[in-house]
Amino acid sequence: MKKGLLALSLLLIQVMDAQNHSQDINPVKGTEDLISIVQEAIVPPIIKADRIFDFSTKVEISSQNPGDKIYYITLDAGGVNKKKKFTAYKKPFTISKTTQVQAYVERKREKSVMVTASFNRRPNYWEITTLSKVNPQYTATGKFALIDGIKGDLDWKKGDWQGYLGQNFEAVIDFQSPLQITHITSTYLQDHKSLILMPKKVEYYASMNAKDFFLLDTIENDIDPKDEKIQTKDFTTEILPTEARYLKVKAYYSGKLPGWRQKTGGETSIFVDEISVK
Repeated sequence: MKKGLLALSLLLIQVMDAQNHSQDINPVKGTEDLISIVQEAIVPPIIKADRIFDFSTKVEISSQNPGDKIYYITLDAGGVNKKKKFTAYKKPFTISKTTQVQAYVERKREKSVMVTASFNRRPNYWEITTLSKVNPQYTATGKFALIDGIKGDLDWKKGDWQGYLGQNFEAVIDFQSPLQITHITSTYLQDHKSLILMPKKVEYYASMNAKDFFLLDTIENDIDPKDEKIQTKDFTTEILPTEARYLKVKAYYSGKLPGWRQKTGGETSIFVDEISVK
């Protein structure tokens, strides 16, 4: 397979070089040849389903070449499959729990690279209302991204974090029924060079009616805004058992960074991902 890929790469270079340097080659024909070569490459399959779902979701796997054979395997949340065997894909299938799907295509005994996709069943059926305006570029998978049980990693460009530019972050979670709370965490990211800073502090409030909130705790930030290390921080509190139906989370904006010549005028962002309650 490696030899085949190497030969394909060399052939692509030769075609493009010929197009760039030879006046005798018909440019249209050269382009058609290049497209034909690319089409012959074994392109990995595409796996589609709802990344976050409530009860179940349908998984579809497709190949760009109708003649390719698709093989897949499903793994549980811990990355385990009892069968340990890839199955020929014939039609869409349904999953009802957090699942990882791996797939590849095969053509004339040549295999594509493996692709992996994860689909997560919501760990709760809470509702969340965000009172701040999210940056349209950084919405993650929507409002439920903040309570879906999945934490974003340091590579925030993957799109797992929600960004709030030049403002406090504030959201209210509705547990749907009273819940006894003893542990609260919300996670934030700092990338100083990208103007993403930890909030100055985070406050947690509880309520039974969504109108009258009382302060549970305040967590101060202890990371220097000038620290250039890309890092995350859990603003966590342990409290005495408290019954509440609603939880308000408020993270305070750190302010502008003076002297920064950015299109945003030095405005910084709060990047938040997961809010968890026990």
